[in-house]
Amino acid sequence: MREIRKKTTLLATLGLCSALSVSATGFAAETLSPAQKVEVQQIIGSYLKENPQVVIDAIQAWRQQQEAAETAILKEAITELMAEARDTKSPVWGNPRGNTIVVEFFDYNCPYCKKVFPSMEKLIADDGEIKIVMKELPVLGPDSEYAAKAALAAQIQGKYNQFHARMMGKGGRLSRDGVLAAAKAVGLDLEKLQKDMESVQVQQELERSSVWAQRLGVNGTPAFVIGEELIPGAIDGQRMKHYVELARKKK
Repeated sequence: MREIRKKTTLLATLGLCSALSVSATGFAAETLSPAQKVEVQQIIGSYLKENPQVVIDAIQAWRQQQEAAETAILKEAITELMAEARDTKSPVWGNPRGNTIVVEFFDYNCPYCKKVFPSMEKLIADDGEIKIVMKELPVLGPDSEYAAKAALAAQIQGKYNQFHARMMGKGGRLSRDGVLAAAKAVGLDLEKLQKDMESVQVQQELERSSVWAQRLGVNGTPAFVIGEELIPGAIDGQRMKHYVELARKKK
């Protein structure tokens, strides 16, 4: 979103200067001679050089409007995500009926996701009213996608949480062999797992997570949605608790 804003700000600046010129000559295009049009444009150019604050103020006003629009769009997306999370098809960690929902976007090959994992475990252990909705977002390549599919297939066998914990506990990058070894370690039926990995159910869940990430502007992991807040990046246990308490106060 920031890169888009920078580019659109530049375009807006150029567009504003152009619009000022066009508006000054266009209103009487049929009555002004070519020489008069040039003269008017020169007057506008001189005015803007002498009063650059006019352009700056216009750009700032435009930027405020853009930021307000982006904030409204993000708020709407968060509201809709939380509505879905209350009756979700995504894997759930913690209390399925918990009164506070945390949505996590993550990748099994993301070192920051693995760093956050112990804090997530402690949050669930300390607070029996936390419901964590897991959004698989494999952004780090084919091995990550393979791991995400395996995790969602493990959900079909009722062993998502065990498999998730095993995967998050492994250091370094996960290969396909490493994923299958983790699956075997938690007692999954490997033949069924590999078949379910290519199922419509698994594919639809990955697509839903991808769509939500796009709507929220999430392009990296981990990222959390807690209450009305989108929190990109790794956060420690204290900050996690802070956002949980904030979400509860706003209910």
